[in-house]
Amino acid sequence: MSVVDDVKSKIDIVDVIGQYATLKKAGRNFKALCPFHNEKTPSFIVFPDQGTWHCFGSCNTGGDVFTFLMKKENLDFGEALRRLAQRAGVELVRETPGEDAERKKLREILAATSAHYHYLLKNHPAAQGARAYIAKRFLTPETAALFELGFALDDWHATENYLVGKGYTARELEAAGLVIAREGGGHYDRFRGRLMFPIRNRNGEVIGFGARTLTGDEPKYLNSPQTPLFDKSATLYGLDLAKDTIRQQNLAVIVEGYMDVIGAHQAGFKNVVASLGTALTEKQLGLLKRLTNRYALALDPDAAGEEATKRGLQVAREALARKTVPVPMGAGLIGFEERLEAELLVIPMPPGKDPDELIHDDPQKWIELTAHPEPLVDFYFRALTQDLNLKNARDKSIAVQRLAPIIREVGDAVQRAHYTQQLARLVQVAEQTVAQAIAQQKRAAQPAKRPVEETPAAAPRPVSKREEYFLTLALRTPEHLPRVAFLDAEDFADAETRAFYLALREFAESSGFFERDAFRVALEPSLRALLDRLSEAETNGLDLTEPDLAREIEIAAYRLRAERDKTELARLEVLLRDRDADRDAEDERNLLERVNVLRKRIAENQKALGARTALKAHAF
Repeated sequence: MSVVDDVKSKIDIVDVIGQYATLKKAGRNFKALCPFHNEKTPSFIVFPDQGTWHCFGSCNTGGDVFTFLMKKENLDFGEALRRLAQRAGVELVRETPGEDAERKKLREILAATSAHYHYLLKNHPAAQGARAYIAKRFLTPETAALFELGFALDDWHATENYLVGKGYTARELEAAGLVIAREGGGHYDRFRGRLMFPIRNRNGEVIGFGARTLTGDEPKYLNSPQTPLFDKSATLYGLDLAKDTIRQQNLAVIVEGYMDVIGAHQAGFKNVVASLGTALTEKQLGLLKRLTNRYALALDPDAAGEEATKRGLQVAREALARKTVPVPMGAGLIGFEERLEAELLVIPMPPGKDPDELIHDDPQKWIELTAHPEPLVDFYFRALTQDLNLKNARDKSIAVQRLAPIIREVGDAVQRAHYTQQLARLVQVAEQTVAQAIAQQKRAAQPAKRPVEETPAAAPRPVSKREEYFLTLALRTPEHLPRVAFLDAEDFADAETRAFYLALREFAESSGFFERDAFRVALEPSLRALLDRLSEAETNGLDLTEPDLAREIEIAAYRLRAERDKTELARLEVLLRDRDADRDAEDERNLLERVNVLRKRIAENQKALGARTALKAHAF
């Protein structure tokens, strides 16, 4: 989670805007007289579920909580972020010139250490037990080399002495997590007598280590501590080798341990990563969201594994992208709800088999399980009702309360109806009653337990994938920005991407030659994390050449404009159906005129998009 996302998740947009305008409840939303222009009829709407606002009056603008504060207080994005972060209690980490040099040195040390451990595994007599263990796990020398498995000598200073001999200081080794400081002075090796697993970031750089005991010592697995490079909760083992296959197959299989990943890759199943023995985290999902929207958890088939699966699925439900869809509410009214865009799946492991064992013993079974994983809702039906007596009225109610928020998230209407019927049959209650309970249930942050806990508010709307995709293209080819001059800042609902677009456009226009490093220096520091994300997406996910880039950036711009227009049109139609007694004839005409403008522009967008898409298809 980025610092911007962290601030958004902790800020209530209604509270912030309520300091500047008198908000009145209007269904699930709030309305007010616009704080940016004089008006008699409330046309300013706050959508708390999406964390956005929009003025449908003469302003005809909108955005998120950052955008509102920037406009109201005449702030730039960085200052708005600082103010809201202070309000949310989120600490902003400032970059310092020495940080890059420090991180570079740590990467150098860890790479040298990984190569040294691997040499010891292959050649040192003391590593015979580690070599025997690897052979026992059916790993080939080629696989051991691919993952650069290693061995740490059972010595208190072997690693320290080797690296100090290479010119590194004990302080640097401590910062890299390789040695531990003694209370009375001096250091000693953190890893001793263990099989070593280098942990790499998605770019293949060593950032830490996992270490397995070979003698039964505790703990069985020991990981590097938190360092400037390594954050266990933000790392997925094997992602550097799995990312391309995950993108190609549109499926990430998530397992628990190092050997599960290594065994899977050796057998040719290269879309497998590990959560480093912990429940799946939001930061880990952030690494996968750029590659796929399909996630399957294949955790160990014991009670701890099932609990980890439930926690991981819950984190995924909270963290992954959602789309806002119009929902008929009766009497000609339409409301808005969020549906999960991702597909969450579970691979139920046979009793007594972890993924590594199953892949070795019965690879065909693994193929079958990964080809037909268990849908999220089916898993929850089983896992969240196994402790209930469904002949008991109270437990029937608990079952509905646990499953209703999950069913409500299902994006496909037919599947949602299927699970509604299934739940009605399970609790033996009329389908209409269950459907009503589902419609009334808010999305829960955790499956309900006895006693049923209060449901927290929904998280803010995630950044549109279209916005970040367009900016990735624009960063790759800023010389083509004049082709999409029709796109303006208002087409970006998110303040961070909006501010980045304006900065990129201004820099591209003012400089004769676009230079990435110069742009980074000129960029507001709070936007540099977004620049890094876009640069990474550009490096790993953009395989386009001229003239495809020129056409693709136009297509992305038209789709971004269409997304904004369709969202505004849907909300306008809801506003018009709300027969507000305070709205006079002139306001009504203005709203209708805006509807006509949007419909016309949507049609023109579609025509332009169709022409460019046809050209793209013809080019292939």
